[in-house]
Amino acid sequence: MKHYLITGGTGLVGTQLVNAIKQSDSHITILTRQSLSTSHPKITYVNWSEPNWEDKIPDIDIVINLAGASLNKRWTASHKQNIMLSRLQATQALFDLFKNRQQKPSIFFNASAVGYYRPDLTRTYTELYQTLPFDFLSEVVYQWERLACQFETLGTRVIIGRFGMVLSSEGGALPLMKLPYDLNVGGKIGTGRQWYSWIHIEDLTRGILYTINNDKASGVYNFTSPMAEHQNMFGYTLAREVHRPHYTWVPSLALRLVLGEMSTVILDTQKVLPNKLQAIDFKFKYPNLKLALENLVQ
Repeated sequence: MKHYLITGGTGLVGTQLVNAIKQSDSHITILTRQSLSTSHPKITYVNWSEPNWEDKIPDIDIVINLAGASLNKRWTASHKQNIMLSRLQATQALFDLFKNRQQKPSIFFNASAVGYYRPDLTRTYTELYQTLPFDFLSEVVYQWERLACQFETLGTRVIIGRFGMVLSSEGGALPLMKLPYDLNVGGKIGTGRQWYSWIHIEDLTRGILYTINNDKASGVYNFTSPMAEHQNMFGYTLAREVHRPHYTWVPSLALRLVLGEMSTVILDTQKVLPNKLQAIDFKFKYPNLKLALENLVQ
């Protein structure tokens, strides 16, 4: 039996992962900031806001670190601090938990984001590209990945998953993107030429477990579909699926005024490809946007 430790296990991606893992011969310990309980024999919740929470953690084989404050909230100064610290403090706490234990985890999977890459309308990014921080989100990603790599000093295989835009009918970006079309006001945002590097949540969870179970998988992996889309074409495809028009236009300046710095995740984007996932023969169930939206919208 494998023992998993998951942070962020009650979030959008974490919930899907837990549902998949509990089908196998495994036990899952979920670290949360609240007191939860369950009757499921394969799941244990531990509130790591309580004193001596470390004593409740058994020997662990695999750690999946998804913890972090949401980006889908206005980036005030206090929330930006929360975005950064929630990720760094959680990752450091995990390292401190295991560094003095005799049994170290064999695998550490750490979530990250394609915000690592510079916004660009013409460039295509793969995992080979390296850069230094250039804005707030890239600084968060850079520092988060740096702390995660500490686990390599423990002899742990570290996988960094840079997530693209996660598409799910249960939450995240898609319901927010679909809302204007439901109200018949969907259309182009900014130039419409900015890239959306997206991934269906089922492919994301499958890909995470695929890399964990592949002994050759380590280092950075882009978790995006093989076919990124320009915003305008993304919106047009979504409009077709929900049988609504795609005809309005929201200027970039208006969006920046309304959303503030958070608008960067909509306007300042990049085309990112999952070369390393494909190199280890991972097969996407939803490689193109039409297939993904047909599944999620219907």
